[in-house]
Amino acid sequence: MEQERDWYQILEITEKATELEIKAAYRRLVKKYHPDTHANDKSYTDKFNDISEAYKILENPKKRQEYDRRRKQNQEKSASTKNQQGEKQSESSPNFNFENINKNFEDFFGFNHKTKDITREDKVKSKKNPLDTTDMFEKFMGIKR
Repeated sequence: MEQERDWYQILEITEKATELEIKAAYRRLVKKYHPDTHANDKSYTDKFNDISEAYKILENPKKRQEYDRRRKQNQEKSASTKNQQGEKQSESSPNFNFENINKNFEDFFGFNHKTKDITREDKVKSKKNPLDTTDMFEKFMGIKR
């Protein structure tokens, strides 16, 4: 289903605009975008037609009420869809708790960074300092001791 145009945005007014504000905005924009003042530019004609259509809907109380109802339903659907997508994304993301970063650090590297105690031998192996990257650097640079 095609997304409905936002007539309030086209008339550059808020949803709470009064009839007088709608009429004033319409007159101001018609004067600015009238095709007779910009005969060589089709974009002005398109903008003028959009402004006229927006005014036709918003100046009529019944049409405006129906438009507001549909607009609200579309916004609720959009919010619901975004919420469902957010839930799916959070379900697929790894379970990492940033509030307990010290514990996560310990689990990943295998030692407590504050006390230097080894908590997981399989992660640390036989190095004294698990963050020592000397071996990796030597292999990368091709240095042999």
